Amino acid sequence: MAGDLSKMFRAPENSSLCAKMGVEAGGGFPLDHAMKKPALALLIAVAAGCVPAPVIPVPDAAMAAKSGDKLPVLQKGYGVYMAQCSRCHEPMMPSKVSQEDWHIVTPGMAWNAGISEADEAAVLKYILAAKQ
Repeated sequence: MAGDLSKMFRAPENSSLCAKMGVEAGGGFPLDHAMKKPALALLIAVAAGCVPAPVIPVPDAAMAAKSGDKLPVLQKGYGVYMAQCSRCHEPMMPSKVSQEDWHIVTPGMAWNAGISEADEAAVLKYILAAKQ
């Protein structure tokens, strides 16, 4: 059983994120030592599944009205945010980061993701609207 669970905590073969974390491709995460104790491994797996994922706000007419931005722009920003940002990391709740920090972070992340300036602008509008 511990062998089966350890597969869930293996680093993907081609993961640059894993490399940044110092985990060798195909190697185990620091949880590997826990895999030797099936009860502890099971507890970790169950606990990880019990944490609810945050619900990223979906643009709607109320969000558009409150922000003063057009709904299609917010929808475009949301789509790019969910598709592009989640390629490298979990999408963050817009409310968890200050408006000033989003203005700093978004251009760098957009450049890293290789998205257009128009998409970057739509993402920032969506993020700021979702914060309200």
